Amino acid sequence: MAAPQSRLERARSWVASLRADGERLAQRAQDERERRRSVDTLFEMVERDSEVGGGIIAGALAYRLFIWLLPLALIAVAGLGFAADASSESLEEAAHSLGLEGLISNSIANAADSPNRWYALLIGIPVLIWATRSMLRVLIGAHRLVWTDVRARAPKPKLVLSLRLLVLLLCFGVVSTAASAIRAWSTAPGVLATLVALVPYAGLWVLIAVRLPHRDAPWTALIPGALVLAMGVELFHAVIVYVISPWAVAKQGTYGALGVAAALLVGLFLISRLVVASAVVNATLWERRSRAA
Repeated sequence: MAAPQSRLERARSWVASLRADGERLAQRAQDERERRRSVDTLFEMVERDSEVGGGIIAGALAYRLFIWLLPLALIAVAGLGFAADASSESLEEAAHSLGLEGLISNSIANAADSPNRWYALLIGIPVLIWATRSMLRVLIGAHRLVWTDVRARAPKPKLVLSLRLLVLLLCFGVVSTAASAIRAWSTAPGVLATLVALVPYAGLWVLIAVRLPHRDAPWTALIPGALVLAMGVELFHAVIVYVISPWAVAKQGTYGALGVAAALLVGLFLISRLVVASAVVNATLWERRSRAA
């Protein structure tokens, strides 16, 4: 009986040591928070994200993004088929010329080999507008929660605002496609294009966020969150291109459509988490400046 008791005592001692280390780290973090404004700002951002349920909001937004991608994929399939016919290229060559690699090029190229492209356009365009309006409603609700904005100031998801959001989101896709095409063409210009793409990413998100609830903050107060989102999008894009897409393509024969869907949903959740984080950063910094003033 001595050996089991000894193992149990070692396990208890290990747990007690971990608890003591955790308490010391927590106390040290609180001390640093009192001394450093930057640490206190980070703590306040984490607390705000936890209070509003940032993970839950990101999950709801990721679901809306997934629904939004379905009609967009229909339109992309039709457009890729028309582009391949006009340039006398194969569907795979047309996909690669646009900078679409791996999982996306295989999926879209296979789906685009269909004669019913006009039906995809006729069905995809109105459904895409409806899905954009639904996503706008979620974005308005999320920013209203993060900014603790009053209900009367929240804009309505009208058709004009939905079309504006659709155009700006498509501009995101244009910038990403152009950067991907440059990276596929050459390495050195591709690195430069990746860095330059941060500017249009941040600018486009400022144009989107300025139409969402943000109290009485000026548009310049939305720049920090836009920069966070732009850098995060570039980082996640690298992860998707070099990690998630190769893994999904390699496991496509093992997991089939479930592996592709899982990889897509993980990417959408990470992007949605960035959207919530950008709002949290802007709201926290603006409130701190207001309290200081």
